[in-house]
Amino acid sequence: MFEKGNILNLSDANEYAVVDKFTDKGTVYVYLVDINENSNIIYAKLENDKIIEIDNAEELSHVIKKIYDNLCK
Repeated sequence: MFEKGNILNLSDANEYAVVDKFTDKGTVYVYLVDINENSNIIYAKLENDKIIEIDNAEELSHVIKKIYDNLCK
């Protein structure tokens, strides 16, 4: 369900592609992009197969750097 390339239908009625997924220190993170509105993105962690958006600035910065490394290097 949360594998790279999968399409998810979320509660906001939008469809998101799983662009990246990685595990860091036991936490699974996902980077989701709305397939119809590319500016609509979600940085989140998975807890019991639920998407929890990241709202902590330090954690978000760490996740964005990891995603950049995964996709651009």
